[in-house]
Order: sequence, then C-alpha cells, then structure tokens
Amino acid sequence: FWTDHFNISINKSDCWYLKVVDDRDVIRPHALGNFRDLLHASAKSPAMLVYLDNQVNEALAPNENYAREVMELHTLGVDGSYTQNDVMELARCFTGWGIKFDAGLGRGEFRYNPDFHDNNPKTVLGTRIAPNGMAEAEQVLDRLAEHPATARYIAKKLVRRFIADEPPAELVERAAQTFLQTGGEIKAVLRTILLDSFFSASM
Repeated sequence: FWTDHFNISINKSDCWYLKVVDDRDVIRPHALGNFRDLLHASAKSPAMLVYLDNQVNEALAPNENYAREVMELHTLGVDGSYTQNDVMELARCFTGWGIKFDAGLGRGEFRYNPDFHDNNPKTVLGTRIAPNGMAEAEQVLDRLAEHPATARYIAKKLVRRFIADEPPAELVERAAQTFLQTGGEIKAVLRTILLDSFFSASM
C-alpha cells in the first residue's frame, strides 16, 4: 500500500537501484508506524528526490514537481484546498534538498546543499515560513502530516484498499478521527478500519 502511495518508477534514471533502498529504509520500517515519520523519511528518500526532480530544485531555478506531489498525492489530496501559490512556495522551501552524485562512498545518499537554498521568507497554507534552511520544509511536512485533509485522504485510501472500492463514509470518518487523535499512528487507524468492519459484518 505505502509503496503505491509514495509511488516511484524504477524506469527513471538511478531509481532502478535507489527504489530498493527506499523500500528497505523508508517503506518497511514505517509501514505500521507513524505517518509523520514515514512522510519525513520519504521526503529525504534519494529515490523520491530523483523521481520527482527535487535534486535539481535550486533557488535560481525552482522545480515544483515534488512540492506538488507531496500535497496532491502524499498528504492533502487533490481536493485538499491548497493553491498553485502554495505549491510554488513549498518548492522554494525544498530548494537544496538533493542527493550526493560524487563518486565513491555515500553516492546516492540524501544531501542538503545550503548554497542552493532560497533563503527568503515563504508562505505556505497561510503560514509564514521564516528563513531556516532545511527546517522550513520540515515545518511544512509536520503541518501536512497533522492536517485534517490528510487524515481524511489517508483514511479513505486505506478503507478503499482493505474494505471496499466504494469506501463507507462513516468508516472513513472514524478512521480519520483516529488518525487525528493518535497523531497519525498507522496501526491504530488500521485497527479502527479492520475491527469496525469485522464487528459490523458479524452483527
């Protein structure tokens, strides 16, 4: 489920081997953990950075691919009430996030390059982001991870995957509330979905 949610095609550039690392270091360790931790790990995944071109996202030439996908597909959903300006501002927060291309030890690992970062203030989802290097994007990721739209989006996808192609609205809402109440604990959300469905079916 999470490999599909944080989709990466192995047909692009170095993703053919970086995706193996992504499965090992991002997806598997966090699949039943906390969504915030999973989101942060994915944002620093070399495979994700290469697949969505954030390794070329620089202050003088911003690239919006990852910023758009992290809101549209990874968190808020296409109906999550963000704007094109939010995408552009978040892309600026992510400038400098890339990978090591140097030959030798560490090639392909995550690297933040402060020389490529846009150090001007930004505003994302109505919140002013003060210049603070890597912490700017991390601040936005935290907000996305706890956003009610993210809770509903993740809950609906999980209910669709495990229960029905047409997710029951009441079950989606209960799962979303569990997500918000537990701070995004995936195991708790799944427990709500699977146990609610079991008891409903057995009555």
